[in-house]
Order: sequence, then structure tokens, then C-alpha cells
Amino acid sequence: MLLLISTLIAYHFEAPLIQQWLTQANWLPYACLIIAGVIAWQFGRSRLVWLSLFLLLIVQPIDPEWLEVGMAHTARFCFILLMLSWLILSTDKGFSPTNLLIALVTIALVAAACLWLLPVLASHSQSNNYLLTPATSWLFQLWPGLRQWFTSTELLITLLSLVLVLVRSFMQANNSQIALLVAWLSLVILHCINQLAPNQLVVITLAIIVCIAVIRDSFAMAFKDELTGIPSRRALMQYVQTLGRKYTLVMADIDHFKKFNDTYGHDVGDEVLKLVASKLNKVTGGGKAFRYGGEEFIMLFAGKSSKDVIPHVEAIRELIADYDIALRAKPRPPKPEQKTPSKPAKDKIVKVTTSFGVAEKTSEHSDFATIMKQADIALYAAKKAGRNCVKMAKQ
Repeated sequence: MLLLISTLIAYHFEAPLIQQWLTQANWLPYACLIIAGVIAWQFGRSRLVWLSLFLLLIVQPIDPEWLEVGMAHTARFCFILLMLSWLILSTDKGFSPTNLLIALVTIALVAAACLWLLPVLASHSQSNNYLLTPATSWLFQLWPGLRQWFTSTELLITLLSLVLVLVRSFMQANNSQIALLVAWLSLVILHCINQLAPNQLVVITLAIIVCIAVIRDSFAMAFKDELTGIPSRRALMQYVQTLGRKYTLVMADIDHFKKFNDTYGHDVGDEVLKLVASKLNKVTGGGKAFRYGGEEFIMLFAGKSSKDVIPHVEAIRELIADYDIALRAKPRPPKPEQKTPSKPAKDKIVKVTTSFGVAEKTSEHSDFATIMKQADIALYAAKKAGRNCVKMAKQ
């Protein structure tokens, strides 16, 4: 959004210079969209590939033979708006023959509706016998300036699309989704401006945003744990390289997790992992939490000694141990002689505890693998001492 706003501000103050520059480099928007589409395709972001294709229509001047210029402008706007709404409401499904056929059929149906149905709706709307006129008249009365930017058909489609887009974007707010939302907003803004030069400039900006979204989503997939949402083991190994001469490593392990998983099921076990990860991620004292694997987690404290981090680790241990986990009980099925089911059982409250092993970097133990081994020994000592405690390595 900041990039888009900066682009529009730059055009507002330097319009003649930007128009001259874009006239000399009118190929640039197409090149940027092709690059963005290829990058999105390589990383499996099918929605962003389609977005790059639809954005090509924005930089194309309108010169149709089968529609009037005003109606063609409306048809193009509604088509791209509906296509962006479709992308926002859908998910990345790749380019298998079946998915490609479904996408092409959807595009063909929407294009046919915009080319042949919209002129019919517009003619009925102008005769004041159509639903669109009373549906949007109160908005035109509230804000008369809207008539300069939207027809009744365009305004109604924009409002309906806006509701669906916002609801979907709040439900799924990843980088690709936000890039599509910014593209949707850009289309509405460009429709109001209705000039070729800002269209080209914004398309270049959107191509950059597509590349940023692909890179950030790929980074999240590579360096964030999919289940818990905290940095993964790969992110841990990269972060270690940035640490200085002094740091402390804390290894954490959920107590009796296998027994807990076998008793209550893997779904509950996954929820426990998410819970513990969310608590560890709130550690104070400058600590950074990572999921190492299974039920094991690691926290790193840059520039801190073991004695410095113990109070922060103890606080996290108590936070996890004091948290009540309510397991929803399913209602018991009725007995054959009973007409109504029995009362549902009460939710069961369980506790989860975590053991911690602490080790710091020293002159004797300066290698990361060695420090991890020391922390693992301390963690084993915590398990042996009864679990739900913090032990320091004897360094």
C-alpha cells in the first residue's frame, strides 16, 4: 500500500516528466508484467500469474469495433474487477489441465457477460425501469461526485465486489492475498483517474508488488514452521550465523508429549504444539523462539549469559504450566431404551508442562553443535529431576 501511495503521489507532482518517460519506454509495463508472471509461475503462485495477465488489459488503449468507447471502458473495468474478485476468493490451484479448463471457462463466461449483458443492463438502467438505478441512487445523492467516476452498473458491481473481497482478505491475509487486494484497489483508483500514463505507472508498481509477494510467501514457507507459525529449524541455522561472541541457547521439550498424543489424538497434540509455540514466542529478555523438530523447541538469547536468561525462562515455564487446556467432550450417544440423548459430558481440563535445558557459549564450548549438546544434556537432567523445571549445563 505504501508503494502504491508513493507511486500516485509521485505522479501527482511529476506528471509531465513521468508521462514523457513512459512515452519513451512504453514497453516497460509489459516487460515488468511478463517478469512478474514468470516468477509467480516458477513459485507456483497461479493466482498471481493470472493477475499479471489481467493487468495487461489495463495498459491497453480502448479501441473496440463492437462497442462504444464509453461502454467498452465499463466492460473492461467490470471484467477486470470481477476477475480480480474471483482470484481473491479462490486459492492457488496450479495449472493442471482440469484447473486450466475451469479457469478458461470462468474467464470466457465473465467476458461474455461483460460484453453482451452489460450493454443491456445499461440501456434498461437509463430508462429508469431497472433495479440498478434505485439501488445506487441514494449513493449518488449522498456523494454527487460519484457520477463522474461510476455508472450505476459499475458502482453496484464495485460495492458487491468490495464486500466479498474485504471479507475474504480478513479471513486469509497472506502476501499473495494482500497483493491481489492492492491490485483491486488500484483498478478502482485508475478507473476514477481514467488516464493512460498513471495506468502504466501503477501497473509497473503492481508488477513489483507481485514479485515482493512471491518472495515473502516463499520466505515464509522456507523459514517458518507451517504448524506453529514460529521460525523453523532452517531459520534457526541462519540466525545462528548472525550471533556474536556471546549468546545463550535454551532447549525446550514438552513433557510426556507422546503419551499425551496417543491418549487424546494427533489433532489435540497439534493444538498443544501451537499453544507451547505461542507461549515460547512471547519470551522476554530478547529471546527468539524456533521449532527445532517434533516437540522440541529452541530459544536463543543474543548477548546474554545463562544467569541472565534463567528468570525469563522460568517465567515462560510457569506461563505454560499454569495454562488450562479444555478438551471438548463429545455428547454420549443415547442408550436403546432412552428417547433423548444423555447430558453432554463436561469438558476435561488438562495441563501441559515443559522442561528446559540452558547452555551458553564459552571459550571451551564455542561451536553451535557443542552448545546444543550441552543444552540437551541439561534438558535430560531436567527430565530426570522430575520435569517441568529449568536446568543449567555444567560448563
